Amino acid sequence: MLFLNINNKIYIVNVTYVNMEYKIDNTDRKILYELDINARIPTTQLAKKLRLSRETVNYRINNLVRKGIIRKFVTMINPAKLGYSIYKMFFKFQNLSKEKEKEMISYLVKNNFIYWIASAQGRWDMNMTVFAKDINHFDEILSDFISKYGRYILEQEFNTTLKVGILSKNWVFEKNTGERKIVIFGERVENIPIGKEDVEILRILANNARMNSTEIASKIKSTERKVIYRIKNLEKLGIILGYTTSLNLELLNMQFFKATVNLNLLTNEEKNKLVDYCKNNPHIGFFVFCVGSWPFEIEAIVKDNKQFYSILDDLRQKFPEIKGFETIIFPIEYKFDWMPLCYKAENSS
Repeated sequence: MLFLNINNKIYIVNVTYVNMEYKIDNTDRKILYELDINARIPTTQLAKKLRLSRETVNYRINNLVRKGIIRKFVTMINPAKLGYSIYKMFFKFQNLSKEKEKEMISYLVKNNFIYWIASAQGRWDMNMTVFAKDINHFDEILSDFISKYGRYILEQEFNTTLKVGILSKNWVFEKNTGERKIVIFGERVENIPIGKEDVEILRILANNARMNSTEIASKIKSTERKVIYRIKNLEKLGIILGYTTSLNLELLNMQFFKATVNLNLLTNEEKNKLVDYCKNNPHIGFFVFCVGSWPFEIEAIVKDNKQFYSILDDLRQKFPEIKGFETIIFPIEYKFDWMPLCYKAENSS
């Protein structure tokens, strides 16, 4: 079941895959890796890099999209540069019927400040990420949700995200190969003013990063030159962090796990060691430093829970300061939008 937000209307779509695993060859894997590093890379440049014809690369990309392997091409937008802090919420529910759950998810998907929502298995039933101006604004968002669905909440937890590391999808290769790219978002909150055209460009690129500047200019009734200038400026300001892909893990026979990590001590030296560890493990896709009941999280893309627990065992061996883990698996993702509707133009230019 997917919840699609189209022109601010929510559509509930039941999706069934006949073959839940799609076999891809090494050429597909190389294309997926390069598109993860830079989803806006021109087809001619990608073809040259892989020593393939432009037609072959174009066909394979379209085939990966058609098969559902590539869900969308996304632009990574840093909320901290636009004045927003990042908060995560975890919920355990009780007495929640399927009908009420569907209603609740629809309500959350429509919320302009929610960036990501997924069902969970483990201690929690749901995890979501919220962008808010400050802790009081976050409390308003949380209180509104609790006023509507509090009777179904058995347990809840939240934390403030300090920094998120997004690591390139080297796990697409069967062997550990390729350069490991890392993108950091979050950190110090600023409030960089952006114009109406900037917002329009970001809204388009957020979920369609491969759209060319000519098409974008046509959609926002501007010129290609202005669009190219504004994109470059958004990159320079650190608002746009890069361009990547959102993949259907189920079709690739992969699973998405999270571990919340408790440590006795977390110095800057230990933080740097943790970052290096994550960079060197191709299956760790994200790491998070946060303030709350735990100070650190890792998120991994793996074949099964055995592979995930082997990562945790290795992590514990290398970091004796770790007191313990709690693990979560995310079977369904309901919303993932780098450009939620909370972002507004600060000026008309």
